[in-house]
Amino acid sequence: MRGTLTGGAVRSPNFALVQCPPVAKALYVIQQHDYSGAEIMHLSLLTEDHDALVACPPDSRTEAWLRGHGVATAPLQFRSLRHSGGPVETVRSAGRGLRSALELRRLLRAHRDRRLVYCISLRPGMLAALAAIGLRRRVVWYVTDFLPPGAVGALTRLLALAGCDAAVATSEAVRSDFVRRSGTLGRRTRTITPGVDPTRFDPSRPDPGAPRVVVLGHVSPTKRTDIAIDVAAIVARAVPELRMEILGRAQFRDEDFAFEREIHARVAADERLAASVVFSGYTDDVPSALGTFGLFLHCRPDEPFGVAVIEAMAAGLPVVAPAAAGPAEIVEHGRTGLLYPPEDAQEAALQVMSLLQDRALARRLAAAGREAVLERFDENRQIKRLAALVQEEVAVA
Repeated sequence: MRGTLTGGAVRSPNFALVQCPPVAKALYVIQQHDYSGAEIMHLSLLTEDHDALVACPPDSRTEAWLRGHGVATAPLQFRSLRHSGGPVETVRSAGRGLRSALELRRLLRAHRDRRLVYCISLRPGMLAALAAIGLRRRVVWYVTDFLPPGAVGALTRLLALAGCDAAVATSEAVRSDFVRRSGTLGRRTRTITPGVDPTRFDPSRPDPGAPRVVVLGHVSPTKRTDIAIDVAAIVARAVPELRMEILGRAQFRDEDFAFEREIHARVAADERLAASVVFSGYTDDVPSALGTFGLFLHCRPDEPFGVAVIEAMAAGLPVVAPAAAGPAEIVEHGRTGLLYPPEDAQEAALQVMSLLQDRALARRLAAAGREAVLERFDENRQIKRLAALVQEEVAVA
């Protein structure tokens, strides 16, 4: 999306000077101190839009990352919004959300040419739906996750109906959950699956089927890192040379950090696990890291999409993942990877051992997985579709 026009003056046929209104531009909104998958997926789009302005938390890693890539930012304070801390915390979160929406509204008034508001994830989408009331802005939600259950999810859908002009879902599972039975949301929502840059991954480096298993992602109850430890405990009894590496760390919530401590303590207390499981922490060079393993294990039972899955496939690793939601849309069982019933550590361990015992199968799945990424999950395809959506929405803003 290069060369976005700016407003200016033109000459009419009778040479009278006519002032043109500024051409609409986009304000992108991020509400994360620490950038993650959704933000990384949008970097190419942001750098291609030479007029991009991103509202994000000031003095955050997200702001530094954006500026490091030449993307302009505007300050929008981060305020914690939680639906799982009980009724008192929910009420407090509502108050914090209203303050953030008012702050975003002031930004929109200060940048009148930013007539499209593109919200990267649900939280900024909800803020923008409130902030844009009466301001004649087009609001796009980028929906990466399932909505919370109960009243909070229902409220989110109501806000979407009232203040979301278009939405992008990262998988059909996410789209179905977001839309539910609403024909209006169904018409507004399209699925654009994320992608990766295959050229960043060298599929010749991994050794498919080698007893080196990688688990990639945040350490959290949501990602079910505990299932990976269960799998390691089962497999290590049959394959003593197993090495499972956890590439990631707790990142966002207090319960994630508590969960991480529990997982570390469990591994340290078990001699076999201590010899088999390694916690390597966060890496910002996923392509290089993945090249040192023999297979990839994914454990979240309700993964909305699964960028880590397509990264592993791009890297030439055979994949073992739950047969649900996003991974079930990505992986064709027995052809581009192996699937197991969600939360079933025993079955996941059997699938892992089948790859360790059949190196030819591991190599075949790895090669087919890489081809699937080239055909379906190249980021150029995703960015073109997102850029086209932004241009469509800017045109009518």
